[in-house]
Amino acid sequence: MKVSSPIGDLPFEANHLRWKHGTLVLEGDMGAWPARIMIYPKDAPRLIRLMKWPLIALAGIVFVAILLVFAALQ
Repeated sequence: MKVSSPIGDLPFEANHLRWKHGTLVLEGDMGAWPARIMIYPKDAPRLIRLMKWPLIALAGIVFVAILLVFAALQ
C-alpha cells in the first residue's frame, strides 16, 4: 500500500489488524513512522457511499465477518 503525503508517496506496511473498544484498528509502518488507521462504526455510511454497488455487498459481508472474528477472539 502507499500513502500520499506532502513529502511524497510513502509505503504503508500493515502489521496488525484488531478490534479494540468497538473500533477496527489497522496498525503498521508508513515509511520510517509508525501509523494507525482507526475505523469507527460511525465511518461506515461514508465508506459505503465511496464504494461501487457490487462491492458494497462483498465488503459488507467481509466487514461483518472480520468484526465477528475479532469479537470472538476478545
